[in-house]
Amino acid sequence: MQLYVVTWKFESSEDQTFALDALLDYVESGESEQTPDGYERISWIHTPQDGTGIVICKAKNAAVLYRVFGPWREKFGMIWQYKPGLTTEEFLSVYKEMRK
Repeated sequence: MQLYVVTWKFESSEDQTFALDALLDYVESGESEQTPDGYERISWIHTPQDGTGIVICKAKNAAVLYRVFGPWREKFGMIWQYKPGLTTEEFLSVYKEMRK
């Protein structure tokens, strides 16, 4: 699976408030631990002071990411961006190969 850095941004503080209530229910109900095949969340990082945050995850492909994050966009107008990434070990391995 590919490592991804996923960022989000709320379009308004009102959207953020509504989403926070949904997030509380999502986590407390245990639903947040029920992830689809091909997806593994590593970390959620919230920066509520500016309505943004980051998810570090692994996913089979971008379609899986859309399945995970699309409903949040539809319900709360969140803007999501996905960027593939490398762990330090992966990056250094590729770097060593390129130096040969």
